Amino acid sequence: MEIKRIAQKEFLIKGIEPTDEYLFIHCFSKVEKEAVYYHLLRENNTLVIRCYARVFDNISLSVRIRRAAKNVFEYLENQTGLQNTIYIENGKEV
Repeated sequence: MEIKRIAQKEFLIKGIEPTDEYLFIHCFSKVEKEAVYYHLLRENNTLVIRCYARVFDNISLSVRIRRAAKNVFEYLENQTGLQNTIYIENGKEV
């Protein structure tokens, strides 16, 4: 699975669980010792990635989370042709 390969560039993958509504990816950052969770879904004609992680003031983790999300978005845009994207980090659209 290409999405797993993309996420593995930044994080250790603890699990990937497809559901009827979304793709759930559980990652772990060895350096920061933090769990990172992604939900990938499609709403109408929009690709949505929701990310949950305890980033607070950790700039390096935040950069890695956003870089992984950007790379996944680019891959999915190329595969689906959808251009509308939304990235939500800890409940806030970024």
